[in-house]
Amino acid sequence: MAIDMATLQEEKVLLQKDFEEMKKNIQKVEVDLIQMKANMNAINGAIQQTDRLLNKLKNEGDEKSKALKEMVAKG
Repeated sequence: MAIDMATLQEEKVLLQKDFEEMKKNIQKVEVDLIQMKANMNAINGAIQQTDRLLNKLKNEGDEKSKALKEMVAKG
């Protein structure tokens, strides 16, 4: 099989098409990655807020328990 100019030109066109498709796919992945990082940050914020509320409830429960114990002790 002889390699001629037309064969090489066809191969180049196919390679350029593959290159552009790969470039487009990489750009999509980069956009998706940015969105996933934003979602991860939002979830982390929700976790922090939940922790804060859990601590608040725990502290309120501890205060109520302490007050009840004091009332029982005073009889």
